[in-house]
Parts: sequence; structure tokens; C-alpha cells
Amino acid sequence: MTRYRQRDLRTIGAFVLVLGSIGPCGLMGCAPEQPEECVSNEDFFKEQIWAPVMSQKCFTCHSTTGVAKNSQFVLQSSDWTGYLDANLATVERLAKLEYEGEPWLIVKPTNTIEHGGGVQIERGSAEYDAFVELVDRIKNPVECATDDTSSQAYFSDVEMISDVETLRKASLALVGRLPTPEEQLAVQNGGLEALDLVLDSMMTEEVFLDRVVELYNDHFLTDRYLPNVDAIDLLDGEDYPGSYWFEAIEDEGERNQARRRSNEAVARESLELIAHVVRNDRPFTEILTADYTLVNPYSAKVYGINANFEDPTNTNEWVEAKLSGIPHSGVLTSHIWLNRFPTTATNRNRHRSRMVFKLFLATDVLKLAERPIDPTAIEDFNPTRESDACTVCHANIDPVAGALQNWDEQGRYRPPEMGWYQEMFAPGFGEAELPAGEKLDGTRWLAQQIIADPRFAASQVDIVFQGLTGDAPLREPNDPAAVDYLGRLVAFDAQNAELQRIADAFTESEFDLKVVVKEIVKSNYYRAKSFDPGWSEDEQSSEEATHRLAELAPVGTARFLTPEQLERKVEAVTGYPWRASVNGTTYLLDFNEYRIFYGGIDSDTIVERMTVPNGIMTNVAERMANEVSCWNTARDFTKPAAVRNLFPYIDPGFEPEDDNGFEIPAVTEAIRVNIQHLHWRLLGEQLEIDDPEIDRTYALFLEVWRDGKRGLALGEYPVGLPNQCQATRDFWSDQPLADAERITNDSRYTIRAWMAVMTYMLSDYRFLHE
Repeated sequence: MTRYRQRDLRTIGAFVLVLGSIGPCGLMGCAPEQPEECVSNEDFFKEQIWAPVMSQKCFTCHSTTGVAKNSQFVLQSSDWTGYLDANLATVERLAKLEYEGEPWLIVKPTNTIEHGGGVQIERGSAEYDAFVELVDRIKNPVECATDDTSSQAYFSDVEMISDVETLRKASLALVGRLPTPEEQLAVQNGGLEALDLVLDSMMTEEVFLDRVVELYNDHFLTDRYLPNVDAIDLLDGEDYPGSYWFEAIEDEGERNQARRRSNEAVARESLELIAHVVRNDRPFTEILTADYTLVNPYSAKVYGINANFEDPTNTNEWVEAKLSGIPHSGVLTSHIWLNRFPTTATNRNRHRSRMVFKLFLATDVLKLAERPIDPTAIEDFNPTRESDACTVCHANIDPVAGALQNWDEQGRYRPPEMGWYQEMFAPGFGEAELPAGEKLDGTRWLAQQIIADPRFAASQVDIVFQGLTGDAPLREPNDPAAVDYLGRLVAFDAQNAELQRIADAFTESEFDLKVVVKEIVKSNYYRAKSFDPGWSEDEQSSEEATHRLAELAPVGTARFLTPEQLERKVEAVTGYPWRASVNGTTYLLDFNEYRIFYGGIDSDTIVERMTVPNGIMTNVAERMANEVSCWNTARDFTKPAAVRNLFPYIDPGFEPEDDNGFEIPAVTEAIRVNIQHLHWRLLGEQLEIDDPEIDRTYALFLEVWRDGKRGLALGEYPVGLPNQCQATRDFWSDQPLADAERITNDSRYTIRAWMAVMTYMLSDYRFLHE
């Protein structure tokens, strides 16, 4: 059967019950009356008005590009964030207008008065009754108590990871480490309430702020300018005559270091502003309203600012500063941000405007109209203001472009001497025009309009959601004929409601970004683990199963780790990074090694992360698993058991069988306990000692060990470990280990058997995904 929404199922069930009853109460007697389900104005409009009527009959004409675009009744498309609220507000306004005592909303579509589209709704029809009820609801609004029953229904057959598993996943994602025993115990005893407190503590760590910077650079892409002096080259030499101050340093080494640090400081000023706001628990709106920029000891010299620093060589010491002649407005007035999203004499800040909508208003204006546009079909003298195909976008982006008019192609503050372009839509935001007295401070005025718009909160929730889950928020499906349309619509509705809940919490917290992080971590979208509907073989191919699978397609915890995240995870679980020596190359972070091959970005020409592994990425993962297990297995055994990361319950001399092939129970139990430990530490699996996964891993260990013992006895395998797998030096100090600590041989073949187990786990789907 077709899957209906929960409310529809109850309605259908009630109708069947009435038809099948005998007498006023049926055979079973009178059942207690069930209270009617509350349907809010918003839900009623969406389900009874917008979806079946307005989106099908009204929108074609009453859109920003339709023939009725100049009427009082203009609807927004589903590509516009918040379109339902905007359309309901338009309908509410129209419903209050009357013609001879009857609402305009009724007389127009029924053609009671002249309607260019003719009769769209017949009086007495179900559609007509729905419109009448909507008018009544607008006069007498229906508000329902909020609950999470719909969310519970959506996730009813989805298993979630435990509270402790959620802690582990969040700890790796936010601060790049495993949770401490104290943190784990707190959450184990206190549940999600305790998780809130633990996350609050984690988000005070500097490494969390590094994660925020990384997350936002995926959207700002300003790390494009980190190499060489690419960022400083963007500055105007007349405005900042000392920008290359480091070239006067005589010592080449010091000069190169100062050059690199200065450029990095300039390149990351907008990202560091975000970290600064979060670090100091300020409203996140300050990323757009800040009347300052940030400088460290190196960028201060670039800009010629006299600032006091506790340590003039500390690149992490940032202070607020004002550049001469610049009316600062956070990110919007950053030299680097403005250059990353450049403009030209013909583009006229439209690209920058588009990025404002995308980054701070959760709206991709390029999706508001069909593209590409056939230029031969446009005959208007000024298409951006007169052509329907163009105004759908330009009516939105041009006013914002005008509000940014004081920033030229080089990102300099240069108010246009001749004023803004008269042939464009007037500078402003939405229906508000930029006041004449605000022209020189147009960007500050624009920032205030943006943060007052509910889409600002939604946009930041979307960014953090994508950063933590790896998935961009869903878009509402627009093809009712698609076989999976209903399932995708249910999925969109459920996710949209959850993201809106988080956005509301964000706004109520006075824009505390940490609230967004916590709410996403605790959400079912972050914690969903597996789906088990208990279908029979026949049911698996049913229409209902198809719809249910479409509904849950976006749900799951299996986020393919970025190269940065995988590198942090390797070090977190093993204690060491994936590099051959302390001063060697970190393969997953180096652009000349595997950072790009493993799906990373360079913020320049490669700006989209790969989320599905290909053959090259699979080979990189296999090499990582082999090398990390080789380098770290013997190394871990050189430590006392109490401080080992990987093998705290066994020693290299632990063999599961004696020389006659009989099992040694105590040793076998210790090996299985250590395997259980590895499953938790590496894969985040809390398994019972008799779990089949433990059995499989133990079987691998036993098979490799038995083969190794046979090979050693026959002389097929050497006693000595391969050179790169030997433990002869301390990794962090690069000093030789004492003779008693060194491990160069593996006469029992246990170390190599544990290497096989480590490779098996490090190449596991559950290690490479989170």
C-alpha cells in the first residue's frame, strides 16, 4: 500500500471504522472518544492549500516570473528558504481584503470577480471548503502544543547509537580525540543531560575552534590564499605601505618564517573572526556586525597597526583592531573575503550578493529560476529589470549588490563617486531600500537586515549540520511523478522540521553557535545507526517498503571522513600520526601527498569534498592501514601495559596454543579481551565478549599466528620484523630506545598476528567512516 502521512492514516482508519460498524457503537460497544488531532494554521496551509492547490494551479501565474508577477498575490517557489512562511503571510494579507463582504482569497479563484486565470476553484468543492476554512483559521488562528510525535514516528524503526557512542563520535568530530574515562563515565551515568555538559567543556578547547575554522573554510574558501604571499598580494600598496615588512629581515630563515606567518594571518582573518566570536561566547551575529577586524603580531605589522601583544611571536594571539578609513562590518568587509568572491565592472557586486544569500541567508538564488537562459529569447532593453527570466534573480541580488557598493573590485573601500548604477534595482534588502543617509555605511546597514532575517539562523544551522554530518540539508522534491516523490517529501519534511527546531533554539540562545553544535549532536540525524523494519521477503519489494526506504535514505551515521578527520582519528586511537617520523610528512594533510587524492579540497580549484570513495581513495586507505599497523604495533608494546593505547591486556609472549596445539584458556581470554578493547577504541563498538564480531577477529588472529608459527618452523619466514615495523626509537623525541625496550624480532609471530588484526580494523568501513 502507499505510505500516507501519519495524520492521513488515522483519518482513513477512522473512516473504515465508521463504515464497518453496526449500530451507533458497533458490535464492540462504544469506545471512548479520541481527541481530535490539532492541526496548526501552518500545517493546514501546507497540506490542504499549498500542496494540492496553490502549487499546482496558482503558482505558474502568481510567481515572480509569471503573468501575475505585478499583482498583490505573488508566491515564492520551494527553492526559496522559508517559502511556506512567506506564502502563508501573503495569503493572510490577501484573506483580510474583501469584496462586498467576501474575502478576496475566495472571490478571485472562483471568478466571482474577473480573474485573468478564470475559474480555478468551483464553489462547493472540497478545494473551496478548504479555502473557506483557511480564511476562518486566519481570523481565528489555531496554535498547537509542540511535541515530537511526528519525529518519533519517522525514526520509529531506526536504531540509534548509545549515549556513550554519541560522546565518542562527537569527541572525535569536535576535538579530534577520544573521550576521557571521566567524560565517558559522566555520560554513561547521566545520559544526554551529562553529554551537554561534557560538550560544553570540549568546546572551550582551542582544538574545537580549529575545527570551526576548518568547517567554515569549506564555505568561505579563503584558505586559497595560504600559500606564498597570495593574501598579502591582494592588499593595496598605497593603503598598506608596510605590507611586505618582513622583506627587510636579514636572516633568511627568520625572513621566510615571518613571510609565511604574515600571509597566513591575513589570509585567515575572516575565519579567525568566527573563532574569536565563538571563543568569547558572543552572539554569532557578530561575524557580520563586528566593527573591527582581527590581527596577530604579524598581520598587525602588515597593516601598520600599533597593537599590544603579550608575545610578539605568538601566531595564535589575536586582538581586535580597526583599519584606518574602513567602516568594519565583520566578514562582509574583510579584504580576503571580498577578494575570494570577486566582482567586475559588469558584474557589479552580484557575485558577492549571491554569496551573501548562500552563506548567510540559506538561499541559492541561481535555483530560483530555470537555467540556462536562452539569450536569443530576451528582447528587453534592460533585461535585469524588465525580463521575467532575469528579474526572478536580479530583483533579489541586485539590491544587496547595491548595499555593497562601497567595495571595489580589489576589495577596497571606495564609495562610487558618481553614485550607484541607476539602471539596477535600488540598493536595499528585500522590500527595504537603503536609506540615503546610510550609503557610506551601506554594509553595516545590510548586516543588520541580514541578522534580523530568520534565514540567518537557518543558514548557520545548515552549515554546521553539513560540517558534522557530511550531508547538505535536503531540498524539497518538486517532481510529484517521481516514484520516490512521497518518500523524499516525508524525508524533507522531517529534516526541515528538525533543522527549524535547532534554528529556533539558536535564535532563543541569542545566537550561541555552541547550542547548534549540541543540538545537532543529540539529534537523530547524527545518532541514527541502523534500520530494521522486520520485513518479510515479500514485503521488502512492496510499494510501502520502497517509500520507507526513500524516506530514510538521508539518515545514517556513516559519514566518510575527510583527510583531516581521518588523520586526527588515526592519532587519537593509536597515539601517533600517519607519518614515518616526528618531522616527516603527514600524508593526509600534505597537498603533495594524499590530501587531494583522498577527497580533500585546496579552496582554489578543488572546492567540493568527495563524499563517496573511489579506487584511488580505497588504495590510500589500505596503505594507511598497513603502514599505521606496521609502525605502531611493536611501538605500543614497548610501553608498560598500563599506558598502552592498543594492547593493554596482552604481551608479545601471549600465544593462544601450546606446542601441542592445545588452547591455553587464560591466554585466549586475554586475547579476546584485548580484541574487545580494540573494537571499542578503533571502531567505537561496544561488544560483548562472545559477540560474533569478536569471534571473527579472533579467528583472523589465530589463522595468521598459526601460519606464522608454521612458517617460522620451516624457515619460510624470518624471525626479525621488517625494518620499518621495528620499534627502535621514541617517535616524539626521535631518540633511540634503551636496549631493553627495543623490539626488532618476532620469534613467536604474535606481533605480526596483531599487525594483521590492526590492518583489518583500520581498513574497516567503520573506521574510515564515522
